Amino acid sequence: MINTALSQKIYDMAIECGFDNCAILPLDELNIEKFEERLALRTEKIPQSEQSYRWMKNFSKIKEIYPWAESVIVCINYMGKYRYPQSLQKKYAKAYMLSVHTAHGSPEHKNRIRFEEWFSENDICFSGGEDASPGYMFPLRHAAVEAGMGIFRKNNFFYSEKGSFYEMEGYIIDKKCRYTHNISLKPCPPNCSLCRDICGTHSLSDEYMMNPATCVSNLNTFAGENIPEGISPSQLKSWICGCDDCQDVCPFNKHDWSEGEEFFGLQEIEELLQPENIINAPDNVLLEKVVPKTDKHIRKENVNTLRLAAKRASEYIKNNG
Repeated sequence: MINTALSQKIYDMAIECGFDNCAILPLDELNIEKFEERLALRTEKIPQSEQSYRWMKNFSKIKEIYPWAESVIVCINYMGKYRYPQSLQKKYAKAYMLSVHTAHGSPEHKNRIRFEEWFSENDICFSGGEDASPGYMFPLRHAAVEAGMGIFRKNNFFYSEKGSFYEMEGYIIDKKCRYTHNISLKPCPPNCSLCRDICGTHSLSDEYMMNPATCVSNLNTFAGENIPEGISPSQLKSWICGCDDCQDVCPFNKHDWSEGEEFFGLQEIEELLQPENIINAPDNVLLEKVVPKTDKHIRKENVNTLRLAAKRASEYIKNNG
């Protein structure tokens, strides 16, 4: 039986803790079969993506991995409330630099901890948030769409009312709850191909399709020094960590990043994040101040990935202005 009163309390607490929106779905309404169909279609059209998506097969085993699980919670936080320095644009993905997970000690981060403490105080068993990587527990974007929080666009990103620059937080809980939405958004125009046209490595090969092995956000993070044959350094453009090209060009993401609140701790390292300073910084400085800002996309043992990416970016900027 759905616990309607608890559902409302969870939603209200999420909003009180600073999230822009929150949705809850019982596991049997998550519609994993639909997610698996989309994944199968992608691997059929892009066979080389199968290796990258293999771990997602665990999404069909949520109940096996978490026998106590009854529902999933997805909360979203709009990153556009923060100012994003011009000097970091086209170099670092906003999702990393503006992630609350990289801002320990900030009011926002304290609110995340408060939200999770509230679960325990109300006898709700949970997994996710600070103690886990929720994106590896269940498909966050898919769950958000199934719960009516938004839609997918051709660049594969989840969009809600303010665009795609949302940080998502997910939890699995042991209570059967439901709190859904019915947000209505215009779909992408049929003839729009802006996101595909700007993709430097042609990772966006078709509408709603993407090859993760050639995505710039993979090549300058998890892939480290392993750039696939056939891709030149210039195709990664000036990106040092991540890539926002397909989101920045999207008409549904028009936003002035020069306005907004200062993000906790970002201004202090803005100068260090410039390509020439990344190249010359010693390991201990990068490990202490930069690697944590990549939101687990650069591992400590791969710190040199930052230098290599910074060198590529510096060369690209020199040749292209």
